Amino acid sequence: MKKLIYNLILPCTFIAILLWSVIGVSQNRAFFDKQYIKNDTAAHIGMRHQDLMSVTDNLLSYMVKQRPDLEMQYGVKGEIREIFDEREKLHMIDVLNLYMGVIYIAIGLSAAVLAGLIYVIKSDGLKTARRILDKKYIWSAIGLAVVAGTAGIVVATNFQWFWTNFHLVFFTNDLWILDPRVSIMINMFPLEFFYAIVVRILEVFVLGCLVVKLLVMPYEKGEGKRKRIPEGMI
Repeated sequence: MKKLIYNLILPCTFIAILLWSVIGVSQNRAFFDKQYIKNDTAAHIGMRHQDLMSVTDNLLSYMVKQRPDLEMQYGVKGEIREIFDEREKLHMIDVLNLYMGVIYIAIGLSAAVLAGLIYVIKSDGLKTARRILDKKYIWSAIGLAVVAGTAGIVVATNFQWFWTNFHLVFFTNDLWILDPRVSIMINMFPLEFFYAIVVRILEVFVLGCLVVKLLVMPYEKGEGKRKRIPEGMI
């Protein structure tokens, strides 16, 4: 049982880091601001930048259930209008459900990892637990590198394919297919925006995994040689 827990701690940690990376980046207002400026989004839509950021604030609040709906009106090309149409709002209900699922899974995995860590530390002590996890990190990192490297290559070489198939896997309808001639949402978040956010998520994810490596490394020089890891633990 304890060996199984040791084997699951790092994979579950990596998945949790990925999900928290998605949550953290997608709620980063400064990231949206930077991308809007880079893509000249406000001018392209015909809105003031500060109004676009207000729409974004409302959208981010909606995504964490701090706002009940996406009803809002702002000036677009000189006219006050409803920002999102019915199709966009229906799609965002699907997105919200998926996003909340990500949050719940991230919380559940984090709780499971914490419980597993408490168990192995109480059982073997902090130093031994760290040595065992440090050994297991190598193999977990190899698997992680293969998966992350493959994802990175796909994103870099054929992001359109990746993004289309992501939607086909996670959505059961075609509400995500929006017309850029009439949809403000698709003009707020063109393919270039999503490419940038996926790259940022991967960057944060890799950084988080490196931090885990630092945390499980034995913190005394030569510590790993002074006490043998129990048989069957690695």
